[in-house]
Amino acid sequence: MKTYDLIVIGGGRASNLAVAVAATGKSVALIERDKLGGSCPNRGCVPSKLLIGFAEVARKVQEASGHFINAEIKSMDVERMIRDTNEWSSHVDARYQSRHPETLDLYRGYGAFVSDHVVEVNGEQLTAADIVIATGSRPRPGPFRDLPIWTSDDLFPLNGEVPKSITIVGGGFIAVELANFFDAVGVKTTVMVIDDRLLPAEDDDIAVIFKQQFTQNVDTRFNTAIESASHDGKQFTLQLNTGETHQTEALLYAIGRQLNIDTIGLENTGITLDERGAMARDDYLQTSVAGVYAIGDAATRYQLQHIASFETKFVQRRILEGNTARIDYGAISHAVFSNPEVAATGMTETEAKASGRRYVAVIEDWALSARAMSTRLSYPRTKLIVDASTFEVLGCHLIGPESSTMIHEIMMLMHLDNDIRKITQLIHIHPALPEALVVAARAAIAAIEHIKQE
Repeated sequence: MKTYDLIVIGGGRASNLAVAVAATGKSVALIERDKLGGSCPNRGCVPSKLLIGFAEVARKVQEASGHFINAEIKSMDVERMIRDTNEWSSHVDARYQSRHPETLDLYRGYGAFVSDHVVEVNGEQLTAADIVIATGSRPRPGPFRDLPIWTSDDLFPLNGEVPKSITIVGGGFIAVELANFFDAVGVKTTVMVIDDRLLPAEDDDIAVIFKQQFTQNVDTRFNTAIESASHDGKQFTLQLNTGETHQTEALLYAIGRQLNIDTIGLENTGITLDERGAMARDDYLQTSVAGVYAIGDAATRYQLQHIASFETKFVQRRILEGNTARIDYGAISHAVFSNPEVAATGMTETEAKASGRRYVAVIEDWALSARAMSTRLSYPRTKLIVDASTFEVLGCHLIGPESSTMIHEIMMLMHLDNDIRKITQLIHIHPALPEALVVAARAAIAAIEHIKQE
């Protein structure tokens, strides 16, 4: 048995932890069964956003008439778009491994617990006082598993010709981001949703606007399920619950993700699971076994790359610096890189209601921002949810161009000095998009002052 100071199971974001600890001279074992870097740079957020860059350019040309410009797309080399994106992703593993110090041993294979502090990989047993489980998640498979159905993992790399048509099942952010790309670059795209809503995690008001705008471009079938499917070697034939028959060259399921903890031998340990079926953790990200931590998608409630990075840094400080503080996530933020773009931080209004706090909610358009006006889009909105007693921002929700950038002003406010009145005291560049935040902030302040006068 080989003894290390630290064992890390999973070479995604947690590989940064392994490198940082090994750089101090400590002995580290890093176990990864696939490519280093994990889902995000290889199959997830990075390559999908590279594709979105192509979609954005295509959409600008398609929508040029709104600016009185007669433009057309003569051709689109979608295979080249995919190939260039695959080329970038193909170098991720080597880039990650090139950073490994000499005191870091990389094991390529499946790691599984034999006991609380013993992990077996490729027939060899390793032990350490500190072990970090960072095995991530994988796409939840759809039905009809005997057919060549895709998940998001099958796009990077996408082998073979780009389909002329694709049907995507699901209404979450992965579904709408991929659907926007394929539709924008000329692939006949259909989205099928089992209920009547897209982006179920978003605030209700934002979800309504998103649905109105998204469906103007992408053929979306609501309250639709596939009852049976067949494949003739070239295309799928789908029988729908609506009585229709639908044909498509490619069929992709984007119906959520499941935790990669079912093959790592947890049954051989004292690690307990929570009500979600994830590893239970304390406020220090430690499992029920002392010295064994769980981070990232494999354990967190927030399956987001930036949360995995935050948890990685937290455990790094605990192991290297002896940090004794409890983890504090603050307001959780995210973005949806589709058309339209959405970003949010903190509570939805539904969550604010459930919290029992007295609050005001305002939703304002971006019409007073000349930069927003120049986009010639009428739908962009800011929704603010603000505590009616303290002026604290409880949540902010944006829909419109550059929402993922604009939201950072609210994130910083909530992190440093959470008082919506501070926004109105900041001199904003005129006529930049963030002026729209000032309009919403003033509306929220006025609503609170009205309540206080009653």
